Amino acid sequence: MGETMSIRTEQNEHIYIQKLASFRRLYSIAKKYNNGYIMLNVVMMTTLTFLSIGLNSEALAKQFSFTQVDHSNWLAIVSIVVLTIDKLIIGNRIDANREKAAKIQELFDRGLFRLDWNTTLTGPAPRIEDIVRHGEWYLQKHTNAKLLDWYAIKSDLIPHYLQVLICQNSSLYWDANLREKINYVIIIGGIAILTGALTLCLYFDLSISAILTNLTALLGPMLDYGYNTLKENKASIEQAQRLLDCIEQSIANTETNPSEDSLRRSVESIQDQLFVKRKSDWLIPDFFYKVLRNSDEAVMRQSTQQLEERFTPR
Repeated sequence: MGETMSIRTEQNEHIYIQKLASFRRLYSIAKKYNNGYIMLNVVMMTTLTFLSIGLNSEALAKQFSFTQVDHSNWLAIVSIVVLTIDKLIIGNRIDANREKAAKIQELFDRGLFRLDWNTTLTGPAPRIEDIVRHGEWYLQKHTNAKLLDWYAIKSDLIPHYLQVLICQNSSLYWDANLREKINYVIIIGGIAILTGALTLCLYFDLSISAILTNLTALLGPMLDYGYNTLKENKASIEQAQRLLDCIEQSIANTETNPSEDSLRRSVESIQDQLFVKRKSDWLIPDFFYKVLRNSDEAVMRQSTQQLEERFTPR
């Protein structure tokens, strides 16, 4: 099936580490805007809603000796302002940095996998100056420890394009499982916040109009964030599952028809779809990575090892 190439060692050369560092920084910038999105839509609006409910409570006003006042109309105005900021400013900045990061990640993969750059799909390749600027900034601030052995492949004896399929498989599996867990957390968290707000409204005996205004003001930004997140993650998971099925079929085909040309076409097609997926994926906050990644990463590494053993010549 042709000569093999050591993805295992080549991925740790400085030229690739620099690309890794560069797209890591750009994804990090996009995530900071996404964190601002979360702070405005979820944290700030939840806090202001609970505060508005408390200030409109006759029982709390008597207990703490303050004047009962209804700020629900102002809360509704804040809700509109938040949604406007999200759509006109934050969303555009997230998209721009995410796509730039996805392009550099695509350049990293295609160089490592020895695939031609697909200008029709991705447009012009990222400028070297941008890669160097963002990459060196990251490397000066952080060590390269988390960038080494980006792909968990260990064997140099497997035909090259099978190595690529194994790398693509591990990346997709890990990402899809992490997103499924995040969707569950978001649904539970959203239900808890809305239930808490409604419970407080009823407990403090607010008027029907105040209840509706407060909950509507909270629902607007929260539903905008929650719906977009769940929809994007669902689409990403479905796309990942389709690509994983394609990878499994390609791997199975090599056992009956070990054609290097056919395998290369499969690898290129999957890589094209990986770029499409990455440039539109909902950005996973680093908090979720730290809390949820370990178990899936262990499974990913074991599955990679099993696939390697399956195709290592004996």
